[in-house]
Amino acid sequence: MLGVVAVVLILIGGYVLSLYLNPYVTCTKCRGKSRLGGWIFSSSRHYCPKCRGTGLQVRLGRRLLPLKSRMPPS
Repeated sequence: MLGVVAVVLILIGGYVLSLYLNPYVTCTKCRGKSRLGGWIFSSSRHYCPKCRGTGLQVRLGRRLLPLKSRMPPS
């Protein structure tokens, strides 16, 4: 039982460390392109509303845990 608890704590610690080191993932809507084309006029371009043109999104665990921020996306 103690071994299982130790493994779970190590896994949770690894996940929190990965949230600190890699807080952002590629945007699911624009897939990192940050500019989307129009549906009717394909030459028209606009910034992705989900990531605001950065191409990145904050990971779910990062939003739930109050970790100190490393650097905002550029």
